[in-house]
Amino acid sequence: MIVRDEYTINYSYRKTILENLRGLGTEMEFKRGDFIEFEFKKLNHLYLILDGKVIQYFLDIEGRERIILILSAGDLFGEITMIQQDYDQVITRAYTDVRLCKINKEDLMAYLVKNPQLYNSILLMFTTKFRILMSQLYDNSYFGAKGRLYRLLKRLSVQHEVKVEEGNKIDLRITHEELASMIGSTRSTVTRLLKELEEEGAILRKGKYIIVVEK
Repeated sequence: MIVRDEYTINYSYRKTILENLRGLGTEMEFKRGDFIEFEFKKLNHLYLILDGKVIQYFLDIEGRERIILILSAGDLFGEITMIQQDYDQVITRAYTDVRLCKINKEDLMAYLVKNPQLYNSILLMFTTKFRILMSQLYDNSYFGAKGRLYRLLKRLSVQHEVKVEEGNKIDLRITHEELASMIGSTRSTVTRLLKELEEEGAILRKGKYIIVVEK
């Protein structure tokens, strides 16, 4: 699913995971901007997003963020650290107000023993995340800032899609600074490139939302 001209993604696992796991752990609520988990922490649990969105990012030595994933209801996170039994490599924060279900490893594994059909949905979620990260790696390897930005917007318009007359609206009130963090650039560069893409007819901006125009 490396992005070239078109981009598709399979989120069919979300409904199945929600239906199976939403009552398995402890429900928690976080406000927008709250920290949920920190890097360098060991986990013996994972989280299921019940409602809202969370953001995951690295933090460099100078304190700059590099956003790697924005996750939605039906996604799990913390699974890699839980399985590897090592230290978390990312910081996870509430991107919107969010409801989570915190599930202990022992409870999850016991449930999977009795319900092995759920493995298919969990594997689909793992590989979906991996494909997104592969696309980011591909873009960073072969494209300049403008190409990385446009291709990121195309992915986000599929991952967080609202169909509108002009194309796909990204259902995120994403800032220029966050976009810069996702492509490894600066806020001023992103502001300039968004203006260029809009002048070229590739995107539209309505308020704080971006629409990727269907061609």
